[in-house]
Amino acid sequence: MKINIYKFIIILLSVALFSCEEDSKDSLDFTGDTSIHSFVVNGVEGTIHEENSTISVILPSGSDLTRLSPEVTIANGAEVTPISGETVDFADANGNLIDVTYTVTNSDLYQKYTVNVDVARARILSFKIGSVEGKIDESNKTIVIYLPDGTDVTSLIPIVEYTEGATITPEAGTSVDFTTPVTYSLDYLGSVFNYEVTVIVGDEPTPILVLYNGEDVSPTWESIASSVNNGTVNPVTDGINSTSTCVSLLRTNTGNDDGGRPWTSGVLWNANQVNVDPAIYGSITVMVLKDVAGDVQLEIQEAGELNKDWLHADYSADHVGEWQELTFVIPESRTAVINNILVMPHTPETGFETQTMYWDEVKAHPIE
Repeated sequence: MKINIYKFIIILLSVALFSCEEDSKDSLDFTGDTSIHSFVVNGVEGTIHEENSTISVILPSGSDLTRLSPEVTIANGAEVTPISGETVDFADANGNLIDVTYTVTNSDLYQKYTVNVDVARARILSFKIGSVEGKIDESNKTIVIYLPDGTDVTSLIPIVEYTEGATITPEAGTSVDFTTPVTYSLDYLGSVFNYEVTVIVGDEPTPILVLYNGEDVSPTWESIASSVNNGTVNPVTDGINSTSTCVSLLRTNTGNDDGGRPWTSGVLWNANQVNVDPAIYGSITVMVLKDVAGDVQLEIQEAGELNKDWLHADYSADHVGEWQELTFVIPESRTAVINNILVMPHTPETGFETQTMYWDEVKAHPIE
């Protein structure tokens, strides 16, 4: 039987290629151990999770997470990168955690591990007495709880939720005398975290209401006969207002809506309206910065531009060019809720100067 010469050549090439592939597979070594057997940082053994190739290490609270030199144990003949003992940063200059990848190679195999190093962190998550929830200040590690008049504080049993694995003192479920502040301690992975708990009998005071701070409370100020810029860079951060941004308004000495009118202002209203009840709040403070001394006006309105009041405060000549906190007193006779707030660099209606005014930290303060 005759075979076409071209078909014969193709058959020969296919056989040769298959033989090369088999030889290549036979020469690869897939038997190498690519596991990390132990990972130790500053004497602390890390937990290795083989199921997802991760390693976690918890160091004592307060440990520096930069320039650490982990000791890595691997199989004989294997190599790891970064090498054992090499200096590695597990956090940046701002304290943000950095995951580091360690790669183990052995023969013709490799495996990558994601390593996370952190410090011990234990928290009281919830503190209740009966149905009353305490206010936890995590920054200062304090807890304050207000209980009804007549409560006997000498024998109370709090309900405390805290980080799993920690040990708490006083023990959960025990009776505690809160005549004076009590320290609750969490012992977790060799570190201790203390909270001072204060019980106050009586009504909880109304907190200050933040209307704008440019950070976590940041409604948009609209322009009225002016140029208002939200998110302006704070021009003076070494005074009483060190926030990075604020609001600015440019008022010119032209009498048109592009440059200024007596009602030139930045305003919170409509979708950005506020809700201040004058039966609860007696004043509004505003951080102000100007190059011109004199009167600053705050106009307050009910929604729909109804029930208007014009409040005034003096921007002192002694501190021109610096942040000043101005207080605007809400009239005792006012009953209408405040929904609209207009901040005005108010000056006499004739001959007012071109000026830029900055403001920030707008807050309503409860009646004392």
